[in-house]
Amino acid sequence: MRCAHWYWGLAGLLLGLAGSPAMAGLCQAPFMHDGGRAQLTGSGGMQLGADLAFSEVSKKGDDCQARVRGTATFGLAGLPPGKSSIDYWMAVKNGKATFERRDAQGKREPVNGKFDLRMLGLFAYGEPITRAGQTFPALRFQINLDKKAVQTQPIVVHTGQKTVGERQAMQTAAGEQSCWPVRYTRRTEPTQASFNGLVLPVPGMTSSVTDWFCPDVHMVMKQESQQSGVTSLVEVTRLE
Repeated sequence: MRCAHWYWGLAGLLLGLAGSPAMAGLCQAPFMHDGGRAQLTGSGGMQLGADLAFSEVSKKGDDCQARVRGTATFGLAGLPPGKSSIDYWMAVKNGKATFERRDAQGKREPVNGKFDLRMLGLFAYGEPITRAGQTFPALRFQINLDKKAVQTQPIVVHTGQKTVGERQAMQTAAGEQSCWPVRYTRRTEPTQASFNGLVLPVPGMTSSVTDWFCPDVHMVMKQESQQSGVTSLVEVTRLE
């Protein structure tokens, strides 16, 4: 069961990073340039993190491409942490991200994982945030994970109506920022996954989520979530 939660968690982490610029779009993110860096650090019940470097970046309007390399770390309460290497070419077109990897012959091959960058509410709220009490509609997403990593049915995620709270000052990796808390419920439907031929159920999960969107850097700099009374945090701790 640890593996099932790990693959879902990493998918959420990568989507959170890929989707974090809420208005400027991923291709205008501060880290989206040759030599760009982004580090996310997780704590709490589900400890997800990543240290990523961006290169071979090209942009055309709202579309772009980049090579993303680095490491992802993961851990669940009571279990030892783990680490995984990341080396993908990522292309963003019309708000969708696709990925390629290097095969055994050194050629690029498509990865059977496609993500809607609006996932987790981080890529776009539909319109700029202008006031406390503003709301954004509920959404449904589907995640197709890389089947070389894990054989699984698509993961279906529902985000409830989002409500903006009062703007607050907070310390971030980009200095002190004035940020909007955006609160909503995130629910994943039950599915199943196969690990080395063993089919395991992946239970549904419901979490209460708060995105801290900081308009001056066009990014969600911190995401808090709570599931069954256990709090988890993913925060941008380095941005270049």
